[in-house]
Amino acid sequence: PEMPIPPVPREGLRDDGFPTVSSRQQKETEEMVEACLPVFEAGMGDVVDTSACRELSLLRAKHTKFLLEGLEGLGQGYSCLDASRPWLCYWILHSLAVLDTLPSDGVLSRAARFLSKCQSPTGGFCGGPGQLPHLAPTYAAVNALATIGTKEAYDVIDRKALHSFLISCKDA
Repeated sequence: PEMPIPPVPREGLRDDGFPTVSSRQQKETEEMVEACLPVFEAGMGDVVDTSACRELSLLRAKHTKFLLEGLEGLGQGYSCLDASRPWLCYWILHSLAVLDTLPSDGVLSRAARFLSKCQSPTGGFCGGPGQLPHLAPTYAAVNALATIGTKEAYDVIDRKALHSFLISCKDA
């Protein structure tokens, strides 16, 4: 028997009574998505007619520009994510792959070289160069390298050391 699709929770933005420009934009976006949600829920598993949802559009060029700029360097506001640099690489590269706009070979090569600096001699990857390795950035780095998909990217991964690192995490 087919299981019913559970309803999508609709909590929405909470701005604690202090609206800002970004919270108003977030609310507008949520309202547009919520208006289209029944169209998608009704068409689950089928082709969905999105003609009623024309207000929603993917600003592909703007997203691509933002992602490419992020891959080259992020502003000071991202310094709190210093221990998540492989994650940032993965999220950006995967997003670009989904948009079918992977960057130039040179940019991909720089990303692979950066991720190589995040690999520990023990085989795992660190959140950034010189940090301690653990499973989360290892997952992100390996996925980012797989998204790059070049020989150079695959060669970054020290498979033998990575295997030992993963076994050590299992036994810990």
